[in-house]
Amino acid sequence: MQNRFATTFLAIILIAVMIIGTQIEPVDAKKSQGTYIQKYGSATKHIVCGDKLCDVESIPKQSRIVSESIKTTSMCSKESIQMESSCLSFNISGGIVKDSAYDDLSGSTTIQIQSSDNGRIVINTALDSAFILVDDEEWNDVIVSGSSTTIEFLAGTETIEIFG
Repeated sequence: MQNRFATTFLAIILIAVMIIGTQIEPVDAKKSQGTYIQKYGSATKHIVCGDKLCDVESIPKQSRIVSESIKTTSMCSKESIQMESSCLSFNISGGIVKDSAYDDLSGSTTIQIQSSDNGRIVINTALDSAFILVDDEEWNDVIVSGSSTTIEFLAGTETIEIFG
């Protein structure tokens, strides 16, 4: 008797779940209206410092001094760029090179430029396995051909970093 009651009770519950399940309508996400352009990379460097909102003046002076002291001043002339212990010649169009420095800790070269137009910098070395950032964003507009590397940049570019 108890076994029959349990079986009947389970059957009623199963039927109730099936009825409730068939009454639930599918829900689709509503499509967005308009386009939101998210800013990231160098576009937010004046807004976000680490995990806080800030501007350049709010970065502790000591932190700025430490990060600046890591970079070695260039031992090269204004007509060449320092990469490790070498001074490499370059050609630039669409801007001018203001400064370059090699960072011993990260093994990176930072090139400060002033660009009024889209342009390119041709460095007289093959950077086959280099990782390149332009204004703090990964950059793929790089052509390695023979013993030279061409890095294209957009108007307004300020910094090119070469790792490796």
